[in-house]
Amino acid sequence: MRHISVVEVVMAIAILALFIVFELTYRISFDSVDFRHQALDGNKPFICRIWPDLPELDPIAPTYTHCPGTINSPHLGDLSVLGSRQQCIGATARLAQYHELAGRNWSGVKWGEVQSRCASINHNLEFHEGSMHQRWQEPVRPQDQENRSGRNVRKTAVVLRAWDNYEYTATRLTWLRALISEVSLQRHDGYRVFFLVNIKDPELQLEENPSVYETALKKYVPEEFRDIALLFNERTLKSWYEQIPQHGAQDQMYQALQIFSHKFPEYSYVWQLEMDLRFTSHIFDSLAASSAHAKAQGRRNLWERNGRFYIPALHNGSYEDFTETVDSEIGDSGIWGPVATSDFVPRGPQQPLRTERDWGVGEEADLISFMPMIDPIGTNWVYETEVHGFQDGEKTPRRAAIISVTRCSRRLLRLVHDAQRQRGQWLVSEATLETFSLLHGLKAVTVPHPIIFASDLTPRDLDLAVHKGPSSNKAGGEMPSMLYSKQGWVSGPWWEASYWFTGNGAQTVWESYKGGAQLPPMLLHPVKEK
Repeated sequence: MRHISVVEVVMAIAILALFIVFELTYRISFDSVDFRHQALDGNKPFICRIWPDLPELDPIAPTYTHCPGTINSPHLGDLSVLGSRQQCIGATARLAQYHELAGRNWSGVKWGEVQSRCASINHNLEFHEGSMHQRWQEPVRPQDQENRSGRNVRKTAVVLRAWDNYEYTATRLTWLRALISEVSLQRHDGYRVFFLVNIKDPELQLEENPSVYETALKKYVPEEFRDIALLFNERTLKSWYEQIPQHGAQDQMYQALQIFSHKFPEYSYVWQLEMDLRFTSHIFDSLAASSAHAKAQGRRNLWERNGRFYIPALHNGSYEDFTETVDSEIGDSGIWGPVATSDFVPRGPQQPLRTERDWGVGEEADLISFMPMIDPIGTNWVYETEVHGFQDGEKTPRRAAIISVTRCSRRLLRLVHDAQRQRGQWLVSEATLETFSLLHGLKAVTVPHPIIFASDLTPRDLDLAVHKGPSSNKAGGEMPSMLYSKQGWVSGPWWEASYWFTGNGAQTVWESYKGGAQLPPMLLHPVKEK
């Protein structure tokens, strides 16, 4: 038998050490990827550095760990719809690296340039950032739209809705840096992030006077975000939509987004996120998972599913059982294609025969929302009668969903744009995209994300509290508790909900998350942290 020499032993130990280093490096690089999402959207692990020459300063992509299941079952929604319910991301390590730490000069970062560099690595088609503000201020020419539409590349923009007096505190800056990094830099098919900044002074000539625009940009937007920020005011919106009397953010949240889609038609889809929205998960992964869920939905009784909450305790935790329940209640009487109204020409796809039960499966959604899309007629909602320019007036078929956190297609934004400019047709923000999707026969999907309440209602009591309408529109009906009525607030569980348009529930959950709680993927709104 040959004896092993000391040199051979040393070499074997060295090789083993190198293998361990390689294994640890591999895990650090790839453990942050949720492979469930990879199967859903085909994204590959990808990191683009903020400081290419100083890799030691770059934030590390958050790492998924096993979830102990601190929320075994939400009151509403599916724990798996935003990502794997068994994987969590801790807040401390995730967010701390975006603080004002020594050696990290955030004011020297230009997020537009960083995103362009990362996109060029990805081989995505990109415009030059230096022309962004120029494009935003120039009149749109039809040939530009055709040349830039990129119809063979389905690009996605993520637009954050800001305003001039928004306070960019250290805590908020930390969140925004994390959001841009997770959305745009840490996945192979990253999205592009923009800020749409509402300037409250309606007299500022932002389009006509470049120096006025530049002064406002420097005054209201931190230096690191200026090359991704686009400014507008009511003067801007009035010049585009002269037939519409309302241009405020509360009533016309989507007018600026419609203009954005015209100026940058290369984006097939646009996510609109609010500054007080928070994610307990990797943001890109949750947006991609939401898109995958919407794409997988068939159109049969889709509007009827959209019109109610999924209460998992009533369906043995099975969304498939929920779908079957809706189908058994509705049968073949549900909405199929565009809903007719007078003097309105639908421009969506032609619906097939009802025997094609899988219609819509695999079709991208023109609209994704995170709250039920209900029929506002008969609800006593404060905006119930706000429908203008339609021949059928208040009898016009409609849908509405509170909280304008959505993903919409370029096609849908263009249809709303045409209706407002050419026919003077409009509704309030919460009913705009939903109603035009309904009337044009476009695919719209409510993503049943997890929502929790402070009150410990039984599933049956919760069902009674949130469902007051008929089977076709269960979350609607008279005086739904999630809406603000003409008589004021409606009694219900929503004040401490993790997702609503007001209340303290989201803030409480977010503080718990930042305090170390391990939570599954969740959307939280509103979080008013300073």
